[in-house]
Formats: sequence, structure tokens, C-alpha cells
Amino acid sequence: MNNQYLATYLIDHLAGSVAALELLEELKATYAGTALTNFFTQLQTDIAADREELQTLMDRLQIVESQPRKVIAWLAEKSIALKLRVDDNACGPLRLLESLEAVALGIHGKSGMWQS
Repeated sequence: MNNQYLATYLIDHLAGSVAALELLEELKATYAGTALTNFFTQLQTDIAADREELQTLMDRLQIVESQPRKVIAWLAEKSIALKLRVDDNACGPLRLLESLEAVALGIHGKSGMWQS
């Protein structure tokens, strides 16, 4: 794989972690004081640790983070959050399901990245 493509691939995964962490922060606020709070907190911790590993790898490969991609990921998460709000109320079952599905897709994608 061309180094440019590898850099793009890793930068995209790093940016995706921004969206996941933002979404989990919103879920923690929505479900504060419930049994889900600890789950969201642990998941956030795990994703942040994975992100640190990715940043370490990128540093070793001399790949610089892309601020524009991080901003795009942040905006994407805000778009997802808005879509979820339109579909269901704050603590609705559809909103929780779709939020968790979005995070799970990101985790699955990151798992594939590490396997690659």
C-alpha cells in the first residue's frame, strides 16, 4: 500500500474516533444516573486508549493528524445526533439502538484496521 494511502486510512480512523467519543459523551449525558452510564464510560475509556495507540503508530510512521478531517468527523457526529433526535426522543429505544449501532460500526471498522 502506498504510504499516502496508508496515511489517509489511519487519519480517517483517527477522525472516526472523534465522532465516537462525542456520541458516547452525549449518550452519557442522556443516560446519566442509569446502569448504562458505566458502560458508556468504559467504552469511552477503551476507545480513547485505542486512539492513543493509533496516534503512537502514526507518530512512528511520521503521519500528521488532519485537523480538517477531525472537524469533518465532529460535524458528522453532530449530524448523526440531529438525525437521531428527529427519529426518537432523548431516551427512546430507537435512538439508543441507532447510537449504539453507529459506535459498534466504528469499533468493527477499527478492529478490521488493526487486523490489516
